[in-house]
Amino acid sequence: MNKELFIGGYIDRIKIKFELSEDLAFEILCISAFLDQSFDEVMQNISTIENGTGSHDGGMDGIYIDEDENECTMHIFQIKHGKSLGDNVLSKFVNDYRNIFVYDNSTNLPLNTKVNAALVKYKDIVSSGKIVDTKLYFIFGGEKEKQHDDLITRHLDENENLKIYDIDDLYDKIDNLVSENKKRKDVKFSFMAEKSNISLKHDPQAIISFQIQNIKAINFRLRALELCKLLDEEKSINKRIDTVFSDNIRGFLKYNKTNKNIKDTIESDFAEYFPFLNNGITIISEQMKIPREMQAGYYPIETKNPVIVNGLQTTNVIYDIYQQDRTKLDEIYVLIRLYETSDPEIIDKITDATNTQSPINFRDKISNRDFNTYTKTLFELNQIGYLAKRGDTFENNFSKNLNESIHSDMVLKFWYATFYEMPEVAKNSKSKILEEIYDSTIDKNHKLHKLFNGEKDSLIYKQLLAAYKIYKFVVDKRNEKTPVNDFVNYADELISYGLYKLNEDFQNSYDKVCQAIKEITETEKQLFENKSLTYSHNGYFKSSKSRYDLNNKLDLVENSNSIFTHNSIS
Repeated sequence: MNKELFIGGYIDRIKIKFELSEDLAFEILCISAFLDQSFDEVMQNISTIENGTGSHDGGMDGIYIDEDENECTMHIFQIKHGKSLGDNVLSKFVNDYRNIFVYDNSTNLPLNTKVNAALVKYKDIVSSGKIVDTKLYFIFGGEKEKQHDDLITRHLDENENLKIYDIDDLYDKIDNLVSENKKRKDVKFSFMAEKSNISLKHDPQAIISFQIQNIKAINFRLRALELCKLLDEEKSINKRIDTVFSDNIRGFLKYNKTNKNIKDTIESDFAEYFPFLNNGITIISEQMKIPREMQAGYYPIETKNPVIVNGLQTTNVIYDIYQQDRTKLDEIYVLIRLYETSDPEIIDKITDATNTQSPINFRDKISNRDFNTYTKTLFELNQIGYLAKRGDTFENNFSKNLNESIHSDMVLKFWYATFYEMPEVAKNSKSKILEEIYDSTIDKNHKLHKLFNGEKDSLIYKQLLAAYKIYKFVVDKRNEKTPVNDFVNYADELISYGLYKLNEDFQNSYDKVCQAIKEITETEKQLFENKSLTYSHNGYFKSSKSRYDLNNKLDLVENSNSIFTHNSIS
């Protein structure tokens, strides 16, 4: 009953906010929950709804291409508000995706502007030589029943990038996001370190322990089943397991190549070699108590609030196997590195140093920085929700009188495109931007430290608000009607940069900037044609040449030092 009340409440608010039907509001809710994006951002940039309808969407209800410098993932949604789950509708979703994105719309379906723009962007990325990982989400408003098992299993086996979710999964997803903002309840857990099977005399060694200044460290071997007990305890106390993982590391990547290899090793004939083939688990605890000697054959290590900062993928694979058939873990051991510290900077350094294979989530790392606290307050005073943490959309968006909302990383991205005068970097690498801003909050010698040091009188707060207003204007112009110029679907960052540099009335600036971009793209296309090369808007706007060409066309002068004197814009 609560599930229906909460989900129904969100749907009603979305219906009113965007003047949508109940079915379309359900789509916005689902996409927002599974991508952790604000409702405004989903409506503006992800949903395929155009002019209040889902017509000519090619069978896609949402398309989100999450592109960064080193990797790219395309998230595609098909959402049914109805309670039934059928074979035909699942097959159609996969076939629609393959028709449009695998075979380049081979059936020549009429596509609305949003879907066509996503297809063009996808083709540009792929033609540049980059691999795009695709995730297909099928979400329906009913519950998975026993009779669905064979149907679901068959479709998942046939399509490894497909996931099928029901109303319970949606409810859990929302609850998990909301819970991100709830304080983790204390967890006390004892790791039962394994003694040596080599040193058998007297007191067999089990742990390597040492201390550097105020940080204690222990290395030991642990049964995989004991690691699973930690996750069981976390679930018992905090109702979920992801609270045991550091905010600074990426979530479980499901069964990508690396995780498949981990699973295959555990289930192989040489599973006993697992600790030789795996890098182990790194855990940080607020407190720990080390035994002075073996106690009745055991080495218990007491901890308070242990957090896994490296080894999330390994842990999740092990726990997955544990839930299916724990006997497969009987002879499996993992290597543990356990540290005691509460110093956030030391925790960050250990997390960064041990996570060489998975990019750090810098949005999470900067979410608690002081500059974000002041920015959030300023935005809310202007009736704008500034969403700095995971789950803020569902925790805060309806609890305050806010007219709109935006994620912090999007604001920072467009600040970088405008005030920092680097639109091509903003388009190409959001993670690089967030990493640089994070570094500036802790490094006093960083060139941006004066802005992001958290001081209440910093110029950054007005700049971020101004950057958001530019972004909002540009996105609203892009979505208000079918654009006359096709580049408008790919040039948010460059257009925003132009508006900032002209520092005039937005509408007048917008027309000037768009006319200038039209002319420089036509020139660039001609240059490419003369060299028998293929031109793409996406590639051009990722290059610094697009900025230089726009500056020359509009007779603009670059001056990135103005960020230290520039309060706002008109």
